[in-house]
Amino acid sequence: LKRAKEALGHRGAQGQGRTVRQQLSEMGSDWGPGESELSALKSTDDAALLENTRKRYEAGHIYTRSGRLLLAVNPYRKLPLYTDELLQMYKSSLHPQSELAPHVYAVAGSAHMGMMQNSMSQSVVISGESGAGKTETAKILLQYLAEVSCSAGSDLHTRVIKTNPIMESFGCAKTVWNNNSSRFGKFLTLQFSATGRMLGASMKTYLLEKSRLTSQLPGEHNYHVLYTVAKGLSAHSRKEWGLPASSNVEDFKLLNVKKGDVEWDQFPCNFPELSGAMHVIPHLDSVQDSCWKVVMAILYLGNVEFLGKVEDDAVVSDKSVLAKVAKLLSCEPEQLEKAICTQNIKAGLDWISKPNTCEYAVNVKHALTKALYSRLFDFVVEAINDSLISGEEGRFFIGAVDIFGFECFPTNSLEQLCINFANEKLQRMFTEAVFESILAEYQKEGINVDAMTYEDNTKVVELIDASGTGILSLLSEECFFPSGSDASWLQKIKQAHAKHPNFIEERMDKTAFTIAHYPGKVTYQSQGFLVKNKDPLSQDLLVLMQFSDDEFIASMFKEKQQDLLAGGHGVRRFKSAKFVGVIDSFRTSLNALVKTLSSTKTHFIRCVKPNMIKKPNAFVEDVMMRQLYTSGVVQAVQATRKGFPDHLLFSELIARYFIVLPQNAKSSDGKEGVKALLNSAQVMEEQYRIGKTKVFLGVGVLDRLEQRRMEFIAAQAIAMQVIVRMYIAKRRLKEKRDAMERKRNAEAEAKRQEDEARMRREEEERLAREKEEEETRKKEEAEETERQKRFQRARQMSFERRSAKKKREVDDKKKNEEEATRIAAQATALSVKELDSERLYQYQQEVADGGGTDNAEMMNVAVVSDIGWKGGGGGAPAPPAGG
Repeated sequence: LKRAKEALGHRGAQGQGRTVRQQLSEMGSDWGPGESELSALKSTDDAALLENTRKRYEAGHIYTRSGRLLLAVNPYRKLPLYTDELLQMYKSSLHPQSELAPHVYAVAGSAHMGMMQNSMSQSVVISGESGAGKTETAKILLQYLAEVSCSAGSDLHTRVIKTNPIMESFGCAKTVWNNNSSRFGKFLTLQFSATGRMLGASMKTYLLEKSRLTSQLPGEHNYHVLYTVAKGLSAHSRKEWGLPASSNVEDFKLLNVKKGDVEWDQFPCNFPELSGAMHVIPHLDSVQDSCWKVVMAILYLGNVEFLGKVEDDAVVSDKSVLAKVAKLLSCEPEQLEKAICTQNIKAGLDWISKPNTCEYAVNVKHALTKALYSRLFDFVVEAINDSLISGEEGRFFIGAVDIFGFECFPTNSLEQLCINFANEKLQRMFTEAVFESILAEYQKEGINVDAMTYEDNTKVVELIDASGTGILSLLSEECFFPSGSDASWLQKIKQAHAKHPNFIEERMDKTAFTIAHYPGKVTYQSQGFLVKNKDPLSQDLLVLMQFSDDEFIASMFKEKQQDLLAGGHGVRRFKSAKFVGVIDSFRTSLNALVKTLSSTKTHFIRCVKPNMIKKPNAFVEDVMMRQLYTSGVVQAVQATRKGFPDHLLFSELIARYFIVLPQNAKSSDGKEGVKALLNSAQVMEEQYRIGKTKVFLGVGVLDRLEQRRMEFIAAQAIAMQVIVRMYIAKRRLKEKRDAMERKRNAEAEAKRQEDEARMRREEEERLAREKEEEETRKKEEAEETERQKRFQRARQMSFERRSAKKKREVDDKKKNEEEATRIAAQATALSVKELDSERLYQYQQEVADGGGTDNAEMMNVAVVSDIGWKGGGGGAPAPPAGG
């Protein structure tokens, strides 16, 4: 209903009279030239299929559908097919497989809706040759599922998307066919809740190509991360680890490049981007430096060389290089050199140290290189899983299989045999899903199947995997024998399969054999098969790594505990004495994968490449035709045209599509009910067959029924929406009216309160004014009184000042007069005194001369002068001034 609401709820009456396809076409869905559904071609011969694919490829429509299978042609260029607008269109579709043009988004949307509608887990198998675009297709699929299923506020989709650059860096490399070829298989499981919300994810990997670390074909590269770290490692880390301040990728022999050979734009990410992606994964962020140390140790280990010829005792030529490796691995250089250049052999109760030859030492060094990288790779995968696994248990899952493409190189070894065997198993599963189970069911239900044929690869699968006599079984057996060798194993498989139609013995090369796989013949070189299957690592090196001073390295080489026996109360399993090699683990994992896929509703995406030179706009017909046949597309189209891909029990069909039956036919059940339903849906008789208990529907019939059902549900949902919206509208209208009445009442009350408040405010303002006026009057009176007082004081002070001044003037005048009188008196007295002094002096002279005694006046003067003299301090009068 949610999808219906999103897709049709907004269309309403405007969508009436137009099909969903027409409406979505108006929204921008472009179906492209030719037929988007291959089974709709008038002819299914090779020329018609090829021409239809070519037209669509040249127009930029790289996707074409054939029933449950999506054909994807690698464009080798960027196309505007993955925009947010386009993703939202597929997300909003009720039935993207029929309503919209073929696309990975449609497959992802169909898987997600199928999981929700049918309560069944889904899986998507992405296959094709190397370089056909499987990895990119898986990323697009993941992008869609993360977009439609992650809840708001969750960063799970970010963490899931961020795993892509990490896994591509550690697990992909440049090959002769592909610049970003996956060198491992991957089964990504997305866990979902019952409501379709993504809860978590986990990843299982298969058969990492370890031999690539030590040898690559001309023009090929090692794993991307080795180049990325060699170029981008920081100067600080180099200094801390005792490495040169800078280095070039050409300095490392494992990288197999010369100056200018590396096309950095072809790498999935650079060093900062890789570091940023690992930062999102908590378990990787804290150990990034440890990971880079291991990578640099691998690179410098590749530069370790030995003096002498093949059979000479191994001696390291440049011990400084080995010292760098030892420091990076946190072990002693002498111990590392001894573990590589010598081996301990037990003789009785004693251990004897035997020098290794140069050839053997090189193999020991290579084994350590592979062990370091493979264990680092496993750690990265485990850390990613720990960060993506949710504590909440999922109800369903959608699995995406991105597993090796079929490979055929000039030199093919055990890795290519395992890769091609995996493709054979997946092809076998596809054949069973599309053809065998269908034929068996047709026969059981009494449907004529004489005209239906298909190509089967069972013989090839049995040739490789048959118990006891299969090529891989004989290889495991040969590894168990101490004297086993590549030559003896090859002889055994030649004897066992001399008459097998798919096994070819090479007459010109006695160490090679050829298998006719479903895509074509592949010649394998047997040399090295046993060593690669044993995957040996020197016990001395293993112990040295386990006791490394670096906890990270020691933990990578720590032996895992055996599983507990069921009901054993802590008792652990004993190690089996039987040899378990690389292919045994791989076969077990592959069988488990096929079993898991068989329990789900499987969708298939076949990726093909238009040419062998990775060029855009180059459509090579023979290359395309070969892949159309080897991928099973041609057979699928032909079988789909002849057969009926969808099978439902009568009860299932009627129960699911009962709602689209006319009223007069709803009382029918069984065959009659099925016929009435299909007739009401205007399905032609040649488009279906009715068996004993099931109905078999032709291509597109179930999609049309599902579309009608979803449109009916959408229409009912819209009708319900109309009623609910009418009720909501009426309720909202009443609420609005009530709200308006309440608003009017509130406004009236507010106005009354406002008037009262205004009147109170005016009265308060009047009283305040009166109070203010009274205060002003009193203030003015007080000011006037104070002014009068000040005036009176000023007048008084002025009067007092004038009176004081006048008094002072009178006093000053009187004083002045008195002073003048005194001065005049003094002056007069002084003059008299001076005169008297002069007369007295003369009189004294006269007395002295004996005269003047009879002068009474002068005697009085003498008496006065004597008084004067006495008053002045005594003594004789001074002589006159003139005397």
